[in-house]
Amino acid sequence: MYRPLLLLFSFATLASAQLRSDGATASFRGSLPPKPIAALSEAQEAAIEQELAAVTASFQAVKNHERAADADIFLKAVRYALDFDEWYDKKPEDGIKKVSTLLVEAKIRIAALKNGKTPWMEGSGNKVLGFYSAIDGSPQPYGVEVPEGLSFGKGKKPVPMWIWLHGRGDTATDLHFVYGKLTSKKPGQFQPKGTIVIHPFGRYCNGWKSAGETDVFEARDDAKARFNVDENRIALAGFSMGGAGAWHIGAHFADQWACVHAGAGFADVKRYQKLTPDKYPAWYEQTLWGVYDVPDYARNFFNVPLIVYSGENDTQRDAAAYMEGILKNEGLTIPHLIGPGMGHKYHPEVIKEVQAKIEAAVEKGRDPMPKKVVLQSKTLGYNKMFWVQLLAQEKQWEDTRIEAEMDGQVLRAKTKNVAAVRFDPAIKAASYEIDGQKLASGSVFLRDAKGTWKAQSDKENTASLKKPESGPIEEPLKRPFLVVLPEGDGASPQVTAWVNAESSHFLTRWRSLMRGDVRVKKAAEVTPDDMLRYTLVLWGDAASNPLVAKVLGAGSTASLPLSWTKEKLVLGTHSVDGSTHVPVMIRPNPLEPRGTIILNSGLTFREAHDRTNSLQNPKLPDWAILDITQPPNAETAGKVVAADFFDANWKLKK
Repeated sequence: MYRPLLLLFSFATLASAQLRSDGATASFRGSLPPKPIAALSEAQEAAIEQELAAVTASFQAVKNHERAADADIFLKAVRYALDFDEWYDKKPEDGIKKVSTLLVEAKIRIAALKNGKTPWMEGSGNKVLGFYSAIDGSPQPYGVEVPEGLSFGKGKKPVPMWIWLHGRGDTATDLHFVYGKLTSKKPGQFQPKGTIVIHPFGRYCNGWKSAGETDVFEARDDAKARFNVDENRIALAGFSMGGAGAWHIGAHFADQWACVHAGAGFADVKRYQKLTPDKYPAWYEQTLWGVYDVPDYARNFFNVPLIVYSGENDTQRDAAAYMEGILKNEGLTIPHLIGPGMGHKYHPEVIKEVQAKIEAAVEKGRDPMPKKVVLQSKTLGYNKMFWVQLLAQEKQWEDTRIEAEMDGQVLRAKTKNVAAVRFDPAIKAASYEIDGQKLASGSVFLRDAKGTWKAQSDKENTASLKKPESGPIEEPLKRPFLVVLPEGDGASPQVTAWVNAESSHFLTRWRSLMRGDVRVKKAAEVTPDDMLRYTLVLWGDAASNPLVAKVLGAGSTASLPLSWTKEKLVLGTHSVDGSTHVPVMIRPNPLEPRGTIILNSGLTFREAHDRTNSLQNPKLPDWAILDITQPPNAETAGKVVAADFFDANWKLKK
């Protein structure tokens, strides 16, 4: 039987690493997913393996059906439960019951798909559906609540929808999430009238970040197509970890929602962790808090109604009060409803007021082309709001703002730290005024070294700039990627051992935490189309991976400023022993500049950071050099001896 690869370190020291006892991380038991509570015997697992193999074989006949994921989610849930020993019920028999229920449902759905039918889509009540994620091709589940009597589907009136982001659940892996959505008859936290509510899985327990963030949009889009959802009447809401997700996804993508509701969720790392300067991490990790920290995107809430809830006695109330103050300083007052006497839960009367406010905002709906747009960001990873798109910053990772408004046929904009901006031509402006400077026409505008704005074509003078899918290293893992593993030994035994261990660790880490099997190809199998469709995650050196050899040998050192042999690793002004150091980085692909590569890295947050979702953030910038004589552990893949961001043109900073 397959078992996950053993990690190079022990989780024993993590058992006492809980941040606090208010429920946010109280369930953490030393690893994600946790060790089993009621493990199955070898005979019980063998019986499940046999039945799963039979159902999987029958699934092959329908695997190309457009709704195949609706059945595949059950097979994956059982497969992962076996592989990671995800038995969290009081008795082994309870886990077996869940497996049996899922496999029976899989058989029913496979039989229906063979006849071209999907009866589980009919009628009202709770449903569990699936889709194939573009990130890694894996089947991902989500729950749906359809109120009694609601008419939906093609040819019917578009319906409103709420997206509910669940709280932290260390044991809510696929098996338990899917079983709960399949068998539960209870309504969710809210029951808005005449409205579909969907429950994304969020790739399990990552604070709705990384692939968890993408899961929200993939579930949304799948549900929109199935239920004929009105795209202008979609609300985003959540509580606890889900409240944190609503805060950051709501702020990053404020133009996507008719309303955002954040219930009892953290909003930034430093305050939530109660960090003092003596406990701050490396400067670049502090900079990378700017990926998800909500205060850095606060002004985006000018674009969408925001409704906040806190229990009066909940320690999480501090985050909401902090955001309330930040927004007030920016000139925005938000409803912050307080549940009298409540801890980390909703007050039974106040929740009605919350629902009424969300329903009113959803009924009004989102304006897809508002006259005024506000955009605030720290990174090109979140660079768009309605018809405004940030193309380049004057200084990366600093506060960047655009405020644009249509005044008749004149588009007026004020900017801060913006080097290039694009306005959607659909806004149909006759002329432009940017920072007081009048311009006749255009859609893309660049600021020169003297601070003067000039109109450009969409492609002119922007090709070399960093794109939204640029750094930090793990940023592209929110989108489709392809792993290319080494095919032999590296130039040194130390590098060979490290690359083999860390690439295996990434595959297992992604599978266990992000709940998907990544795409893997050999170097010779990678096509030009692959280089355009996927970020290539390359593992190894020139000796062990033919594609790494091609990348290192392509063009000049300006395209990939790295020289790496057994004797020496040279990156800019850094020169170290090439046999005991490894470079990790993100770059445009020298073999296909429109594509992206990640070299020798996957997720940079590791097992020690799983104890609280507030720590599941990027830990390395655009590049780093690791001393691998320090063995990988629960916090790092090696000792970081140098690290930094590339500049806006992918050059090393002086």
